[in-house]
Amino acid sequence: MNKIKLALSVFVMTAAVNVYALGMMTMTYPEDGAMLMAQAERVEMHFKQPMQVVSLKVIGSDNKPVAIKYDRKAAATAHFKVMLPKLTPDTYSVQWKAMGEDGHMMKGAYNFMQH
Repeated sequence: MNKIKLALSVFVMTAAVNVYALGMMTMTYPEDGAMLMAQAERVEMHFKQPMQVVSLKVIGSDNKPVAIKYDRKAAATAHFKVMLPKLTPDTYSVQWKAMGEDGHMMKGAYNFMQH
């Protein structure tokens, strides 16, 4: 019975962290699930509170990351933007990790399709 309670507690805490992380993001470009006919020139993320993006990967369906450059040590900001190279038609996953000013780490991912 104690193992069930422990497992349930871990699940509830994990779910609460994921809900909190999702609530911190107010907008992305490209939007999650977008099918873009025009070239995606950038990745943008808007947060409710200033966040320092410590990891950002844009990964194609071949599981290879797109080469992007950004300052991992930049100050926390509520509006993060990085330019993308020209993307080939494919499905991409944007995977990010960010740290709040209080040191709390959050992560997330979203997908889009480039035609």
